[in-house]
Amino acid sequence: MIDDRLLLYWERESAARARLRNSLPSSWRDDPRPNMDVVRELYVEAMLRLKAQPASRPVAIGDDDR
Repeated sequence: MIDDRLLLYWERESAARARLRNSLPSSWRDDPRPNMDVVRELYVEAMLRLKAQPASRPVAIGDDDR
């Protein structure tokens, strides 16, 4: 029996990265500057990490921790 969990995980992650890359403005996708491809990939990775973090509840003004 073959465990496909790693493959499925990789496919989901790859699809999420592709969606983020495609959602970037065309000026980012077609930017000819050196190392812009590195900047795009760093941005994509940062956005994935932000989306993966649990939403933290903002502290309201006047919250009392008693």
